[in-house]
Amino acid sequence: MMKHTNIIAIAAAGLIVTTGLASEETAPGDILEGINMYTPEEGDPAYKIKANERYGSQWAVDMAYGSWHTNGADPYTAKHSNYALLHAVLTQRLFESETIGGTWLRFELSGSWGLDNRSAAADKQFVDGIGDWAFTHADHYGPHDAVIPELSLMHYFNGKRSCIIAGMVNMTNYFDCVGPANDSFHNFANLGFVNSSVLALPDANLGVVLQHELTDHSYAMVGFSRETTTYGYNPFNSGSSYMVVGEFGHSFADGDATVRLNPFFRQVEEGGKNRHNAGLAASVEYAVCDEVTVFARSGFGAKQDLGAAFDFSCGATVQAIPGREDDFVGIAFGVFKGTNHADEPTNNNREYVIEAMYSLQVNDYMKIVPHVQYINNPAYSSESDAVVAGVQAVFSF
Repeated sequence: MMKHTNIIAIAAAGLIVTTGLASEETAPGDILEGINMYTPEEGDPAYKIKANERYGSQWAVDMAYGSWHTNGADPYTAKHSNYALLHAVLTQRLFESETIGGTWLRFELSGSWGLDNRSAAADKQFVDGIGDWAFTHADHYGPHDAVIPELSLMHYFNGKRSCIIAGMVNMTNYFDCVGPANDSFHNFANLGFVNSSVLALPDANLGVVLQHELTDHSYAMVGFSRETTTYGYNPFNSGSSYMVVGEFGHSFADGDATVRLNPFFRQVEEGGKNRHNAGLAASVEYAVCDEVTVFARSGFGAKQDLGAAFDFSCGATVQAIPGREDDFVGIAFGVFKGTNHADEPTNNNREYVIEAMYSLQVNDYMKIVPHVQYINNPAYSSESDAVVAGVQAVFSF
């Protein structure tokens, strides 16, 4: 399974800035800054300090204890797991420029560690027996793994209306950033809702992203990334696998809605041969009111090898208690169609997932997130299902 990560604050920031474009006075670079940088309005209250104004630094650390239990795990895996999860990001300004936006260094670290003997055993992870694209938790890498999904340079130019990011790039930080569903620490946990399973965006590989603001309401991006390297290996390793992905984003409905289109093309090296995949993904999110936000994703791919052949997901987050803006209930549904490659037949090529979660903000630095997931045909196995119940205690700094 291809592993995925997400930037916790940066991924959702694109929604917050782009969906406010039409209703507020904007300046050049506001859209790109909303996608790439932390903003005082984003995420948990702990993020509301503009550290970059004083030190040229923007950073965040999320640590979590996660406990998950299932009634339908693979018979050779554990039914219960306890994990410590970590996600940390640092964006450090190297050169300051008021006119063009400056140059920044970007670093990301993620990890997961089993907290008991069974959870720490690589061959006994219950999540291995749960699903394929509907992986139980998007930020779970293994029983004792720390990975670096991104280490890159980011440079603004063209009066802040354009930006280039290059180095070892995590493509999920820039593309397909559906705000209500891009954060498995604080929102939905299931991989199928965090990122598009059709796009199957790479990270920890050499890549480049070019961004440009088209108008005050729209932007375009194109990214190129190799897909040769897995976590812990030299990103300069040779190989011919790569991905090209684009994104066009536009806000409307007085800035309350955002739509994104993602065409892609990839070359996959397998057995000395190169296979070509192509497809299109799309997403829309809409703030119905201050208390309710809805979203939907869908996509298809031809001759897929690394991504799903088709997916559709939708969901909503609803403010749970009046007066408590950081508390919300979320529910999401998704269907994921397996690879359509003839060499990889499956018993059932569709997997169905429903997830319900509740985010309780205890204070500025801690929240409790219980969730339950129902997965039908996990890993595309016929006449099978699983129920996963979990809770996370998330500490944000």
